[in-house]
Order: sequence, then C-alpha cells, then structure tokens
Amino acid sequence: MPKRRRSYVLTETAARDFREARRWSKARWGDRTTRSYFQKLHNGAEYIAAHQTVISHRDELTEDTNLEVYPVGEHFLVYVSLGKTQIAIVALIRQIRDVPALLQANRFQIQRALNEALKEFAARR
Repeated sequence: MPKRRRSYVLTETAARDFREARRWSKARWGDRTTRSYFQKLHNGAEYIAAHQTVISHRDELTEDTNLEVYPVGEHFLVYVSLGKTQIAIVALIRQIRDVPALLQANRFQIQRALNEALKEFAARR
C-alpha cells in the first residue's frame, strides 16, 4: 500500500522551529512525551489542511502578514494555504510568546522560506 502524502509541508524556518522545540522537549520531558506531543502537532497540521475553510482567523495575532495561526498544545502553528487540502507551515511559536512581534521581526526570513516552499510545491504539481 503506498504511503499517504502529507497534507502539509514545512518551510526551512518551520523545520528549524520544530528541531529546536523537539530538542527542548526531549531535554525537559523525555522521548515518550516528546513523541506524543509531536504527534499532536502532526495531527493538528493534518486537521488544519483538511478543515482550513472553517477555521476562524486570528487577525489579532497575524495582523497584515497574510498568515494564519492555529493553536495546538502550547504552540501556534503558523501557516498559509497551498490549496484546498494542503498547507505550508512557516513557523512554530509558543503561545506565551508575542506572536505579532515575532512574525513582524522575522517577516523577511519567513517570506523567503515561504517563497521557496511555494516553488517546490508548484514544481511537484
């Protein structure tokens, strides 16, 4: 049976955020809890991709960035739609952080990584 393609892609910036979060989580909580939490993040990303048309927007967090956020556990998955059933995750941000300030401060890096992800997505279609 062929492996089902994920309904999300991680940009370079998001992949870095996930690696840092995984390292911190393993050091703090151990392998088992970390695996469980990251499965929750994966399930959240899959949910977003499948239900993005009914998820309410959090404009107070994303301001004029054209990004969307969705809470999963202690984090926000920051994403953009790539189509009806696929998203690109551009960042993973802890909910206690100042999300608008982080998105604004990193907007050029996020946009560059998003542009690369969009090119790759278009090439696969």
